Amino acid sequence: MRVFTRRSRHHAERLRSYTPTTSHRRRPVRISVLAALFATTLAFTGCASTETAEDAAAAAKELRESGDGILTIYNSYKIAGLDPAGTGTNWLFDWGVAENLLQVTEAGQIEPWLARDVSRDGDRRWVVTLREGVTFQNGKPVDAAAVAAALTRQIARSKTAQVYLDTDTKVTVEGERVVLTTPQPNAMVPAALAARDNSLQIYDVAAVEATGGDSSKIVGAGAYSGPYAITEWTPDNLVLQPYAGHWEGVPPLKGVTVRVVPDEQARLAGVRSGEADMAFYPSTSVQLELQGNTDTHVLSSDAALQSLLVEMNLKAGVFTDTAVRKAFTTAIDYEGIAADVGNGQFEAAAGLYPRQMSFAEANQVHDPDLANRLLDEAGWVKGPDGIRTKDGRRLVVRFVTQAQGPETSDVAIAIQDQVAQAGFELRIDNAEDSAEVKKDPAGWEASVALSGSLSGTADPIQPFLVRWTTGGSSNAQGIANPEIDAIGKELRSEFDSGDRDRLLRRAQQILVAEEAYVVAGTFKYFTVVTGPEWADYTVSNVRRHITSRTGR
Repeated sequence: MRVFTRRSRHHAERLRSYTPTTSHRRRPVRISVLAALFATTLAFTGCASTETAEDAAAAAKELRESGDGILTIYNSYKIAGLDPAGTGTNWLFDWGVAENLLQVTEAGQIEPWLARDVSRDGDRRWVVTLREGVTFQNGKPVDAAAVAAALTRQIARSKTAQVYLDTDTKVTVEGERVVLTTPQPNAMVPAALAARDNSLQIYDVAAVEATGGDSSKIVGAGAYSGPYAITEWTPDNLVLQPYAGHWEGVPPLKGVTVRVVPDEQARLAGVRSGEADMAFYPSTSVQLELQGNTDTHVLSSDAALQSLLVEMNLKAGVFTDTAVRKAFTTAIDYEGIAADVGNGQFEAAAGLYPRQMSFAEANQVHDPDLANRLLDEAGWVKGPDGIRTKDGRRLVVRFVTQAQGPETSDVAIAIQDQVAQAGFELRIDNAEDSAEVKKDPAGWEASVALSGSLSGTADPIQPFLVRWTTGGSSNAQGIANPEIDAIGKELRSEFDSGDRDRLLRRAQQILVAEEAYVVAGTFKYFTVVTGPEWADYTVSNVRRHITSRTGR
């Protein structure tokens, strides 16, 4: 049993947190995807499942004999649209609708999906051999022409795809194979073909373009190849039915419903009442909420890959001063956040990346004495209430959290207490749209959000480029560091894993130790609350929440 200190008791009262009385040991997961992504020669092979429709039906019946065979999920994020060129397809990846050419496994290995083989032919050519017999949900073949059309459209029109693949990348058909030819050597191609975040899932272009971009008309078009097809859609509600012609066999569930329920208490109440089978994105206090409730289960992924980044605004305010940034980041107790707030959902952050990554640097330091000394030297003087001032200005940090991610508020409350010891006054702004708030440089000083240093499929390069290079699409901080930009350019074309690791380690020294632009507040295990029929559900490390096997 953990003994609560005065500090942890204080957090328990504020967060209504619960600390289990027994230790929950997690299996270590070695994430080696990057070594695979950047190998000199890449080849991926695999085969389809031989399970029959009868096998799948029998397994589904056994599992769901007390229910209706429909999996109902309460989620907190809207499904903004269904045209991949307009909104991306990461949620369709999550819910078993869309598929990539490659995938990252739960253990971090890259392997085939719709592609049977992908190999590099020289520095600029990548050759894709497709699985045979795969069809879209409307019955059309997922052949070389269809794949080339989807990739070409996305490279031309999707900003997220363009992070990985330059718009001058050519996609051609050579017999039954697809060939990607990049304008310069591009080591990111395998990650592009595997990642959920990049809008390169494969779809029937003709079916989508026939709708004129109207998502309501994409419903029922069978434009994707996954095990579940869309039968109803609004931004708040997604209804799916099994695709009997899926290449891995008949999916076991009769259907899947994903309903957006913004309020966490309503999501949990839905599971307790039996209206929902699962609730996603619970806060860290969920153990206390459900303590003694025998018909709910709190399940977590094996690996904590999701970082909650603490970002400083470099465009305006107190964090334009490097000394103040360093004082703030060294005042944060990273071990304390995980131990006193996480309730088993967090792993302490020693650096920007999970410690099992081959390039991870453990350079985040908690040193309250150093934090105070830096602020003293910078001319900030503590007042009677413990908050510092300089030239009549209080050391106030407007700290933006993410309403759809309740754990960000939990982390903010912990940080509020910790940085107060150095003389910071943290004012928490729990924003419905934190990205919108951060568009105004005068409206915030720092933030914490579910904005990872890794992509949803464990790739570090895409987040690096969009968050930390000059002009990156998610660079609200205003980082403009020539060496970081140069590293980003090198990472795009570096095939050698050792050199890639060296570049990432140097970048972490700049981002964390030298400039204190950003730190990881904590790492989060992906957590789901389920009802009793789903107590054996395996929570994905890489957000493949629904697959052709779910429910077996």
